[in-house]
Amino acid sequence: MSCGKSSVGRYLSEQAGMKLVDLDQLIIEKAGMSIPEIFANVGEKAFRDLESYVTTLMKKQQDTIFATGGGVILREQNRKILKESGIVIWLKTTPENVIKFTKKDNNRPLLQDKKSIDQVTEMMNMREPMYEDCSHYSINAWENNLSQIADLVWKHYENYQDLKETEVPV
Repeated sequence: MSCGKSSVGRYLSEQAGMKLVDLDQLIIEKAGMSIPEIFANVGEKAFRDLESYVTTLMKKQQDTIFATGGGVILREQNRKILKESGIVIWLKTTPENVIKFTKKDNNRPLLQDKKSIDQVTEMMNMREPMYEDCSHYSINAWENNLSQIADLVWKHYENYQDLKETEVPV
């Protein structure tokens, strides 16, 4: 949620020469309308259904970086797919940064109407256990610049790969 997932994803994609898939962009392409239009025309449930569908497409991809929307973790099936599809890194942010980086962004229906710091904090607190459930690692995005975040992501990725190599198949 406004922590730089898309920016970090683009940066990592360029650095590694890997494909980047932004799930929100894929949702927009599949729906033929913007995220606010989806929410306004067919509602949040239809958006979440489409989000779940595009999340299932992740399982077929390899050597790909995915930038997800912040609400993808709201459904258990999505969290399961994320965990099974590869390494999941949670870019943490603060309620203050969410407000700062979304106050002029009209593409975030759940953050419209000038949400208060308390409302954003409540939303983040509600989602936190779900992020913890599906992420392998977390990074405090507000403490690092883009290249530092990318370095931390690669370090976690290498650790994850090393762990996968030492796992004994059942």
